[in-house]
Amino acid sequence: MIGINRPDLVIFDCDGVLVESEAIANRVFAEMVTAEGYPITPEASLARFKGGRFKSIQGVIEEELGRSLGPDWIPRLYDAMYVAFRAELKPVAGVVGLIDALAAEDVPTCVASNGPIAKMQVTLGITDLWRRFEGRIFSADMVARPKPAPDLFRHAADTMGARPARCLVIEDSPPGVRGGLAAGMNTIALVSDPADRPAMAALEPTWMVEDLSRVTEALRTAPAPA
Repeated sequence: MIGINRPDLVIFDCDGVLVESEAIANRVFAEMVTAEGYPITPEASLARFKGGRFKSIQGVIEEELGRSLGPDWIPRLYDAMYVAFRAELKPVAGVVGLIDALAAEDVPTCVASNGPIAKMQVTLGITDLWRRFEGRIFSADMVARPKPAPDLFRHAADTMGARPARCLVIEDSPPGVRGGLAAGMNTIALVSDPADRPAMAALEPTWMVEDLSRVTEALRTAPAPA
């Protein structure tokens, strides 16, 4: 990891990379689908659906249940999540230091998430990160295909004027890692749970790190691009 070339653009995922939202969201999600007759634990939900879009996940659950959850199910889910986020949400450990280090070196940054802009306004607003990325936040709603397709990463790079080969993606989910690699970008897999390392390693990310301080260290020792 140490000694990577300094990137022209760093693309952050949101949930699990910028904000510690995934455990909270999966707890609320598990409670709601269990109440609908689809029993699942937060841990099982995270393992099965991490990085997915709620519209697709809803389709899977409805198929297995054999009935519709209703057109208002996703809005109700978001409402419940936002209540929990406002009470519990925090930035991922080390992310503020990483953002500061990138800013000090004039490295451009942006956010690329499968989640909607409205959700990121809430999560990044609560954690005081929205102002750090405002105007440089990209959602899968802006492209034809969400992660793991490369569309979102390529759209972000094109908009920011960066070549894919000079971009660095930071992701914590298999769909995100696959999407970053498919876009031709160096991709860091943030793997905080050792149990997730074998599955993530099988995707062959450019690097794997257990916390964001490793990324900060690498950027501080990286040579400038030729």
